[in-house]
Amino acid sequence: MVYRVNEIFKSIEGEGKRTGLPSTFIRLAGCNLRCPYCDTTYALKMDDGAAMTLDEIDERIAELESDRITITGGEPMLQDVIAMANGLFPYECNIETNGSILITEKPENVFYTMDWKSISSGQAEHMIEQNLYELDSDDVIKFVVQDRTDLEQMRVVLEDYGTAAQPYVSPVYGKIEPREIVEYIIANRLDVRVQVQLHKIIWNPNKRGV
Repeated sequence: MVYRVNEIFKSIEGEGKRTGLPSTFIRLAGCNLRCPYCDTTYALKMDDGAAMTLDEIDERIAELESDRITITGGEPMLQDVIAMANGLFPYECNIETNGSILITEKPENVFYTMDWKSISSGQAEHMIEQNLYELDSDDVIKFVVQDRTDLEQMRVVLEDYGTAAQPYVSPVYGKIEPREIVEYIIANRLDVRVQVQLHKIIWNPNKRGV
């Protein structure tokens, strides 16, 4: 099987439940959404990636010496990411997905980080409600917000729909102060973890491969 791969690199997890831990990132090319705050516009089209077999990907991972894998994009579920995760067993794989493609399988070595799109992204209508119930307590649901309207949407999703996944909220970089998010979740008694994109603090926020 051949995948369209934008880049493979080793860094630390900048957000989510593995924040700060070293991981190897496989960035697959192609995305079906167009968020205005996207920080990987260089990986939106399938031809933004080079063709690689699973064996070639596995060889590159071995060179980078990591037990943790993050499969990201773009939107990795546009390609056969389940077959990739199965082929990469026993690595622990974090599959980052945008919530617009139905989750139907979860291999033993996989957890999902689902980015539930906010109103300000202009992509909220593409979210699949069933995905909220496909996630379990090992998975993460992430809300990226830039204003109070987005925060209210997050609260409604968590309180009215519910999910077993661990909820995280982070600011659109440069659009909202993290303090405002903290104040909101405390005022509304929400059991949500506040996070920032750690890699954008450590390195230049526009730097690739980190």
